[in-house]
Amino acid sequence: MLSLKLISENGDVRFHAHGKEIDEVFVGEYLPGDKIRIELDDAPFVKMQLDPTLAESIVYVPDSIFDFVIPFGHERYACYGKEAFEGESHRLKVSEIDEPEIYGDRLISRNSHDRHNLPKYFPHAVANFVTREDPQFFERNAIDGVIRPENHGDYPYHSWGGGLREDLEYELHFGTECEVTEVKVYLRADFPHDTYWKEADIEFSDGEKIHADFVKTGEGQVISFPPKKTEMVKLTGFKQMRLEDGALSFAALTQLEVTGHYIKKENKGMEVRDASNAKDVKYYTTDRLREEFHIANLFTKDNIRMVYSHTDRIIVIGMMPIKLELKLEAGKELAANYFLERRELGCINIGGAGIITVDGEVYEMNPRDGIYVGRGHKDLTFKSVDESNPAKFYITSCPAHTEYPTVKIDITKARKVPCGSVEDCNKRVINQYIHPEVMKSCQLAMGLTQLDVGSNWNTMPCHTHDRRMEVYLYLDMGPNDAVFHMMGEAKETRHIVMHNEEAVISPSWSIHSGVGTKNYSFIWAMCGENQEFDDMDHIETKELR
Repeated sequence: MLSLKLISENGDVRFHAHGKEIDEVFVGEYLPGDKIRIELDDAPFVKMQLDPTLAESIVYVPDSIFDFVIPFGHERYACYGKEAFEGESHRLKVSEIDEPEIYGDRLISRNSHDRHNLPKYFPHAVANFVTREDPQFFERNAIDGVIRPENHGDYPYHSWGGGLREDLEYELHFGTECEVTEVKVYLRADFPHDTYWKEADIEFSDGEKIHADFVKTGEGQVISFPPKKTEMVKLTGFKQMRLEDGALSFAALTQLEVTGHYIKKENKGMEVRDASNAKDVKYYTTDRLREEFHIANLFTKDNIRMVYSHTDRIIVIGMMPIKLELKLEAGKELAANYFLERRELGCINIGGAGIITVDGEVYEMNPRDGIYVGRGHKDLTFKSVDESNPAKFYITSCPAHTEYPTVKIDITKARKVPCGSVEDCNKRVINQYIHPEVMKSCQLAMGLTQLDVGSNWNTMPCHTHDRRMEVYLYLDMGPNDAVFHMMGEAKETRHIVMHNEEAVISPSWSIHSGVGTKNYSFIWAMCGENQEFDDMDHIETKELR
């Protein structure tokens, strides 16, 4: 599902639409500071045409939120058509894309929505020099799909220009690994005002270069090569056809077209994370903190995402089967013949209806149903009932020294424990699925906590439990909501910003509280020395720092 908003400079939402395919008209004039925001729920690719004068583009959005500030002034007229973003009626087209189109061979360089010096969305163009920093020479002009090489100046004759220099470099970044097979170069051909580059090198991420010779023409010049994996294509080593006196003149790039395909990242491998020392964590940057404890992209189409933490050897798994039936298997990290040879697992389905098969026995898993599968079961498969509303299986697993029977626990059978109060902004219900008072497990405990409307604090007042670690999965959040997850020692607290369906690892020495922009839910899973829920070291709020 996609969300499209027009947001004013002061944060007011002037227009809002959502759906898998949005084709809407905003009636009204754009104002300075307005921005169009697209929020993605699923794959980080979106097809967009935010004005009828722009070429339709497939854009890679790694962080799932795309912002396009409406251009005004000289940038608008230098880079866009005269009718672009003008008037009182604006058609906006945004749609999700099927995987064959995302990952199939196509023109992967075009992005008419690219912006100068905004390396957040891809493809994105950047150069080491732009003539006078003039918008008519911005790097994005050479990937917008407009090919008019016979003149120079504002739209439609805009281009990338680097002035009277031969030390130029022009880079096209894809944001992730692609496989490319062809580069087509359109040189600006406003002769005799222009000269042209007679040669350049095409460089890839690994430093390999291919030499290209050019001729004096405005037609596309094709350079083909064997398939090459790369995250960017760089033009470098430019050599001009100089004037008769040897002086440099004006040469520019009208368009750069790259043919290839994005490489789909399979998440079926297991990511391994070492245990972290509390003394070291005090000095972590935000990025390092997230690298160690934050888990994103748990649910991607027809993939299995697994993170193995050496903190009590817990494994966190996300599955979202669409067309495939996914099988849980042991990798080399477990040194086991099958996944549950020496382990147990718990699973809660947070998506649509699904089916889990355990050694031939079928379990129907409706939304919020849970299941415990004990040690020794060999064949585990997972599938969705409806492709349009897929199941999302969230699984945690820990070592087990004995066997217990498989038990399905739907949310009505979970033990309900009301907690908190409206006054303290933490009124909630704890649904205990895998718990000593519900069923037997070796060491795993797992459940779902749901906060009431108007409450946004969890696990506050906070505590630690040196004998157990914990993992939280935050869910039931909107695309623009967040939970600030508090962690660290009581006198050295840190926070990690969490978004919907993201997990966080909490070592035994760390607090694990959170506060959200609105109410939400979270799944907790614990393993360690015991299952005693009152085995906690409580911390008074006044002691936190």
